[in-house]
Amino acid sequence: MTYKELEKYLEENGNKEFAEFSKTVSNSEYLVFGVKNPVLRQIVKEHVKDEELVLDDFKTGKYLEIDFIYFGLGLSRIKNIDDQLEFLKQNIKNAKSWAITDTASTFLKKLTFDKYWSFFLSLVKSPFTYDRRMAYVLGLKLAKDKKILEVTKYIKKDDEYMVMMAEAWLLATTAIYYPNEIYEYLLKCDDITLKRKTISKMVDSFRIDEATKERFKGLR
Repeated sequence: MTYKELEKYLEENGNKEFAEFSKTVSNSEYLVFGVKNPVLRQIVKEHVKDEELVLDDFKTGKYLEIDFIYFGLGLSRIKNIDDQLEFLKQNIKNAKSWAITDTASTFLKKLTFDKYWSFFLSLVKSPFTYDRRMAYVLGLKLAKDKKILEVTKYIKKDDEYMVMMAEAWLLATTAIYYPNEIYEYLLKCDDITLKRKTISKMVDSFRIDEATKERFKGLR
């Protein structure tokens, strides 16, 4: 399959109603064909070794589904985590939606904290919104590792909603395993919005008991 054939396939198989829904949910500038993620993942799986579908031919930054496949193929074709992380460093700044950062992380191979930490430090102060979001989203893979608490030293008020929500997501997920440490962090946190979003995500979690949720609600 060539890139032009891919575009044609997506256009012919898109659903207008789903496209409208997806456009709203993705909260981005992307145009949307209306092809669901399972289909996109199947395309990635089927064409990982397809020499006709060349990444350099992709016209990224316009269609949500095209960028999804671009990152999916790019990461799936790379054999080791170091090169995958380098691919993200070079390209994720061009993303235009959380849908790209959050799905891209699912294509990564086994991640260690040391490799993650180097990646995190390289992106957390980036001027690009989705660089910074990616830095936090990738940390979700290591929420059980107590060293992930080091991230709290770098979290600061971020005016970009998508970055702030990634911070809250990581804090809430880490609280599943280290509630006392996250409680102490939020107790001193002066970013009211971040604090409330984190607690809201905790309250919605099925992996946090009611007593812990009530304790955190007291910080609102």
